[in-house]
Amino acid sequence: MLTAQSEKTGTEIGDIHEEVHNDTHDQKPHRIIAIAIDQSNCADYAFNWAVKNLINPETDQVVLLNVRPYITAPILYATIMTDKGDQYSKTDEANKIYSHNLIRKYAEILIKQKVKCKGVALRGDPREEIVYKVDNLKADVLVVGSRGMNAFKRAFVGSTSDYCVHNCHCTVIIPRQPVQ
Repeated sequence: MLTAQSEKTGTEIGDIHEEVHNDTHDQKPHRIIAIAIDQSNCADYAFNWAVKNLINPETDQVVLLNVRPYITAPILYATIMTDKGDQYSKTDEANKIYSHNLIRKYAEILIKQKVKCKGVALRGDPREEIVYKVDNLKADVLVVGSRGMNAFKRAFVGSTSDYCVHNCHCTVIIPRQPVQ
């Protein structure tokens, strides 16, 4: 069952937090482990690392988080883009479906290993939404991938994992991929 709930977050009023995969935990977990996922190899590695090295199916609940961005039109082109509203709606809907399917894909892996899990699709700035939801869940651990940006790129673009390390109120684990 997919539910959408509008909550006031640290970023905006009305951000969307959708439970994509229902909670399969029938009792209070010892630990709540949040795993941020996206389509990157880094997120896939972090997920697999957590399954292999961190998650205890007997006692842990995993919450899969995926954040999709807002679709925005440049202000300069607003007059040109007025007819494109339907196209933006379709793009946003396609992103939503992709996000939900990604969460379901990872949830199926956990279910096969008898890990209790829940999936939540978010929309907004990934850094802010992940921190907000992890704090809201009272997660014990956040596992997030790292794209391996150099210091200049991290400072200029901003690193999601770096932001989470400095702003989450729980332990943040960033599994490092082996150098090939």
